Amino acid sequence: MAKSSGGKQTAISLKMKMELLKAVDQKQKTKTEICKDFDIANSTLSTIIKKREQITEMFERSKFEPERKRMRTAKHEDLETALLVWFKQARSQNAPISGPLMLERSNELAKQMGITFSANPEWLERFKKRNDIVLKNVCGEANQVLLTMTANWFQSTLPSILEEYEAKDVFNADETGLFYRCLPNKTLLFKGQSCSGGKLSKERITVLVGCNSDGSEKLPLFVIGKSLKSWCFKNVRTLPVEYTANKKAWKIATMFTDWIVKLDERFFREKRKVAMIIDNCPAHPNVVLKAIKLIFLPPNTTSVLQPCDQGIIQNMKFFYRKQLLRKYLLAIEANEDFSINLLDALHMLHSAWNSVTPRTIENCFRHAGFSKVSDSLAPKEMEKEDIETEPTLNEMFEKVSVLLDCPTVSSEEFVAVDDDNVCTAPIMADKDILEFVQSSKNIIDADSDDENEMNNAAPVPTSSEMRNIMKSMLSYLDAHSNDEMNNKMDDIEQFVDNLMLKKTIYVSCHFINHFSDSDS
Repeated sequence: MAKSSGGKQTAISLKMKMELLKAVDQKQKTKTEICKDFDIANSTLSTIIKKREQITEMFERSKFEPERKRMRTAKHEDLETALLVWFKQARSQNAPISGPLMLERSNELAKQMGITFSANPEWLERFKKRNDIVLKNVCGEANQVLLTMTANWFQSTLPSILEEYEAKDVFNADETGLFYRCLPNKTLLFKGQSCSGGKLSKERITVLVGCNSDGSEKLPLFVIGKSLKSWCFKNVRTLPVEYTANKKAWKIATMFTDWIVKLDERFFREKRKVAMIIDNCPAHPNVVLKAIKLIFLPPNTTSVLQPCDQGIIQNMKFFYRKQLLRKYLLAIEANEDFSINLLDALHMLHSAWNSVTPRTIENCFRHAGFSKVSDSLAPKEMEKEDIETEPTLNEMFEKVSVLLDCPTVSSEEFVAVDDDNVCTAPIMADKDILEFVQSSKNIIDADSDDENEMNNAAPVPTSSEMRNIMKSMLSYLDAHSNDEMNNKMDDIEQFVDNLMLKKTIYVSCHFINHFSDSDS
């Protein structure tokens, strides 16, 4: 408890407790000096230090807003979570929300959840305080509201971000859906249907893409699938991307929180101060972090304000689908059945993300207003870069279109097949909201429900087989390759040889030790 001027003790906010813990960790002052600076008793600081784990967890998980002084949870947490999801979803669509409407929705959700509950104005006020909600009148036409919010962003919010943070420390992250098996003959089917569940959802994964404004740092892709233990992951120790799963491959608040907290720990160790710009969907809770400040875009403005939506995600999908077409044509040429499993998709995504250049990223940020350079430069520069690679994709696309008999589909439609209708965190009816709340508690669906992948796990080659594979690769590359590729092959060969040698030495040592023990 903090001391007041009248001698009484006042409660300390969660934010202040974190500041106290930070001051203790920095070890620049003694605990007595810290207590004096914050005007608290030594016993109060000792209590806060003892409760460090609880305080830190509440702060990181954003279960309480930072100014809260008491860590009391709601009696019906699931109900409040469901109401908050509904509220954020409604606000993201600029729907006007009143107190009576929220009371009505609370009672309806409680009834559907089988909870005996009657919402009243006093409870609503507590709910609003717990979740930092202020109800305001939405005046005028929706378009005018959007124009005002966009203007405020460009005139006030964005300039302050650019002034406070270096370009390398300004990040944007966004999720996108990906039909990872989609070929041109499926484009019209996928393009014309929504994908929040059913058969199409089995073909979808959610990909979180993040990068900084000068293009110098691309965050590892974070992929959400439907199964944590897919059959194609058998014998696989490491994946090329960060991966997790839930029943519908949706992004949910707990997954985002785990991801951002882990990233925050990294930036904190690097002693960086980072701004992370994200949209305000229900799956992005306002987590208070040590090194990262979350900055939320105004509702319904991401198509204009979000850098990842200005071409970064599209460019990644361009390279992904180019690889998909290449693999299809190679399978046809080899007279083999064509199939893509989840592991294949993760490797192709990793390669596609590596192919997105810093210049493309920087141009997209510039196009979203993250630079003093004129926006008009960005589209021309990016278009020039993409045109250099497009003929290869178009050529492969034409061949595949003939083979699959789908002449009415364009390559542009193929690349953008999942831009509009893929739900990563769908617009939810009450039933979906309740399922969303439940899935947030039971995140992982460990069983694979993809019959096509059940027998598609690649066997691990033996050491002898691997040596023969390497010899074949070297022979092939000697006949077709160049110096740069030969150098890369040398690195791969050395890596494989070291793995084999390490295994051989381990087996030999184990064998010698075994007989040494027997002799003694």
